[in-house]
Amino acid sequence: MGDHWEPKAKRGPSDQHAEEGLGSSAPTAGGVDANASKEHLYKRAKELNIEGRSKMDKEELVAALQKANDAASRKARGD
Repeated sequence: MGDHWEPKAKRGPSDQHAEEGLGSSAPTAGGVDANASKEHLYKRAKELNIEGRSKMDKEELVAALQKANDAASRKARGD
């Protein structure tokens, strides 16, 4: 979550890349728990004040959260 780690709601891989392992060519969700429920992702988007979240599907929520995480990480690093 941005510049720090937070535990997931349940144990297991967080995206397809993690499920397939080190040699996977699947894209990573960049720290977002893409396997979480849409409701969980929506709640995280609400906490981050992501606009348009109520009209987003699960994949769009994952992408928006990844973008917000990347921005928070850049800000924390001073980039």
